[in-house]
Amino acid sequence: MTVLRPSFPDHESPFSRRQERARKTAAIRAAAAQRFSTHGVQGTRLEDIAADLGLTKTSIAYYYPSKDKLAEAVFLTAAEFLEEAIVRAEDTDVSPDHKIICLFQAYADQLIEVLEGQRSHPAQLQELDSLPGDMQARIVSRLSAAVGRVNGMVQEWLDSSDRALGRSEPVTFCLFALLDWLKVSASDHSAAEFRSAAAVLLDILGGGLAQHGALTGKVMPQFNTHDELPQIFDREARNQIKREAFLKAGIRYFNRYGFEGVSLADIAASLGVTRGAFYYHIPDKESFLEQCLDHSLDAVEAALDAAEENRTGLDFLRQALFDLIYMQASGVTPVIRPGLMSALPPARQNRYRGRLRNISRRLGDAHHAAIADGTARGHDTATVEAILASVMFLNDGYTLAAANSFNDWRISEHPQSATSDYLHGLLYGFTVSSG
Repeated sequence: MTVLRPSFPDHESPFSRRQERARKTAAIRAAAAQRFSTHGVQGTRLEDIAADLGLTKTSIAYYYPSKDKLAEAVFLTAAEFLEEAIVRAEDTDVSPDHKIICLFQAYADQLIEVLEGQRSHPAQLQELDSLPGDMQARIVSRLSAAVGRVNGMVQEWLDSSDRALGRSEPVTFCLFALLDWLKVSASDHSAAEFRSAAAVLLDILGGGLAQHGALTGKVMPQFNTHDELPQIFDREARNQIKREAFLKAGIRYFNRYGFEGVSLADIAASLGVTRGAFYYHIPDKESFLEQCLDHSLDAVEAALDAAEENRTGLDFLRQALFDLIYMQASGVTPVIRPGLMSALPPARQNRYRGRLRNISRRLGDAHHAAIADGTARGHDTATVEAILASVMFLNDGYTLAAANSFNDWRISEHPQSATSDYLHGLLYGFTVSSG
């Protein structure tokens, strides 16, 4: 005779070593994720993570023998978090446009579980190039596959829609930038506040920022180009050209490796100059980071000023965002990740935080004006301001962190059309015809 016996999970059993180990490693990864997102991998020590948990470095080393091993585990956990949302969206029996919305709904639901204490917050997937090659390859492989699956959803949407877009990849880039914004937003808000912010983003993805028919015509980049040949005889101009080269290289290195992972000697070597020549212009790494931050925010503010000369409201937002994305995608002016300012002393961070607040406020004021003149749909301006201020920094998200390691996802080949495609879903949404 067969005896049926109920089986019960032992998740709460204090005697289960497997469950105890899982809880401890999850707690270590969660603490490390917070540190890595704020200070970067190279700027974090195992001692710092141990102190956050009230442990010793030896206690952490029992589970993760090195910081690199811990970083790999943290980043793979973040990749799994993303994959879970993708699977949930893929499994829904809906049209391609709604499948994209389902991806964001699933991701937001998971982040709400984080805020309710049911799971750990995923780390920002950045500075992957600072990890050993084999670890980096494993993470990038997982991330590449996830990006490819989302890009497949976007391609299905393009094939089934009447949108006159070029390639699916720039749209996918924007979607990942928005997923990043959701992740950051969840870390800054309560569960109730985050639900409201996520609802705004979901509505924008459905119908766009613009009222139907409010935006017409193509937008073109506004950049002044000057003939630099005569400048070779101008010493001051030559020094300015050199300084621009130093700053562009520095921004790219800081974005890829973080503050602690950057070597000024490596930047000098990449430019083919001696360390002495480099240090003549750049006294130390901290001041160099400040110069890169100033250069980036100057470029952002200049783009806003240029767009504001003869545009207002939604037209201003479209032009400003186009210029900011274009100058990064084309390589004209790389822009640094704002989070890198955390490497500076608090007093000096405040100066850059103030500039970023002013930039965000200009975007919010334009959105408020666009609602008033009837060109923008009615959304919470504070949330829209935060979204726009986030997506305009191309290097702030994990998609481009992975793109540094493989070429298939670059949007710099055709920057003008790619920039238009990048912004299309944000401006016009995915479920309403753009007209």
